[in-house]
This record gives sequence, structure tokens and C-alpha cells, in this order.
Amino acid sequence: MLQIGVNSHPIPHPEAIFLLMYKGNVLTLESHGSLLFKHQITDFQPTPETQSIYCGQWYGKDVFVCRLSKMPKGFIDTPLRDILLAQDHEHYALLSRARQLATWDADHQFCSRCGHPLANKHDREHTKICSNCHHRSYPRISPCIIVSIRKGKQLLLARGTTTQTRFSNIAGFVEAGETLEQAVEREVYEEVGLKIKNIRYYSSQPWSFPHQLMAGFFAEYESGEITPAPGEIIEADWYDIHCLPEVSPKASISGQLIYQHADYIKENL
Repeated sequence: MLQIGVNSHPIPHPEAIFLLMYKGNVLTLESHGSLLFKHQITDFQPTPETQSIYCGQWYGKDVFVCRLSKMPKGFIDTPLRDILLAQDHEHYALLSRARQLATWDADHQFCSRCGHPLANKHDREHTKICSNCHHRSYPRISPCIIVSIRKGKQLLLARGTTTQTRFSNIAGFVEAGETLEQAVEREVYEEVGLKIKNIRYYSSQPWSFPHQLMAGFFAEYESGEITPAPGEIIEADWYDIHCLPEVSPKASISGQLIYQHADYIKENL
């Protein structure tokens, strides 16, 4: 399992495990198939330009994520979404943390306050301290909500503009000054024009596209007619739990909400 609460950040060394990223994709060795993404330092040739970020310990071994500027020989690049949704819980957590830390490192090359280059990372925590104005830049985490809504024995499912055939739940970013529950109510009304009630928390999950933290909820329909928001929702409707369309896989919190809610309805209604 991944342990992130350590006292100091070591530098890369031969006994460590490495996750390789190229242009946001995960690098895997062609000879081992597309799901093997943990490598030894001998699997690639790090250069002085290789950006390595310490992620924690994986079953007692230090693990680093490396942002590479070119593709090493013998590797293929796999979109993060494809490889992430095929993982178990532990590997999902490892990949999510690695991608978010790599994104933080790439996006914070200069101080957001004074524009001075950020050259050095802190040796005990994930932050960069500006040598000019001393402003600290931590990894960005963007809170989002995602909610499964029930009406009798039906679930509300929607398809957004960025998906092809797969349906999911209503989701959106939390606004400044909002509670999570307020964000749930607002997003549902904005995206499909419905009022909901009995909002209850389910679970959370990091979603590394690029740095969200998804807070999942269940809710019940109260009133209104489905009115998809132009430019946001292509279609939305109520679906009987025994006749669901193609939905998100269970590795994602969206899929977990859908299947858990359907199971609850089967057992209690």
C-alpha cells in the first residue's frame, strides 16, 4: 500500500520504484503489456533534466514520479484515464497521487505572486518556496461534487459534451464560499433544472484530470422537469435500475455511486 506520511523526501536511488509520465500519459514497457507501470531505474535512462517528484513509500520502497521530456526507447504511452480505471483501489491511489504531483511540478515553474523562477522543492513536504518573496506553492486540489439522484426505482443519468456513449451522474466544481451540500443542490439545478432533497454523503475519490477531489453524494428527487443545460448536458433521463445504459466503471466514484444506489433500491424498495 502507499504510505505518504514520511518525514523527509529522499532523492532518486537504484532501490526505488519509478512511475514515468510523458505529456500527461503513463509510460509502460512494450514487452510487459500495458498495465505494468512501476519501473526500476535500470528500465530507463534518467538525465539531469528528468524531473523526479517523491510520492511516498510503496510497500516499504520509495516511489517517484518522473516527468520525461522525450519518450525512452522500448516504452509506449497510455492515456491515464485508460490505465487508471483498470486498477484496484491501491494502484488507483498510487497513480492518482503520482499524476497530481507531476501536474503540480509542471504547473509551478514560476511564483504566482512575483513571477520569480521556482527552482527548489522543500525537502520534507510538497511545496515550492519562492527565493524572492518566500511565497509557498502547494499542490492544487480542486473540490468537486458528484451526486446520484433517485426517483422511485429510477436513477437520473446524464451524458455530457465530453463523453461519447457513457452516462454518468451530475457533477461540478464547488464555488468559493459554498458548502458541499450547497454545491450539490446548485449543480443539479443548473445542469438539469431539478430540485432535490435528503442529500447524504457517500465517499470521496481523487480524480487526476488534472487535480480534482470528488465528493460523492446520494440524493432524492423533489420536483421539476429535466431541462439539460445547453453546452453542458447533451441528454439526461430517468433510468430503471434493471435497464441502465452504459455507465462509468466501478473503479470510478461515478460507477460506485450508480451501482451502490441501485443495490440500495433493490434491497429496500
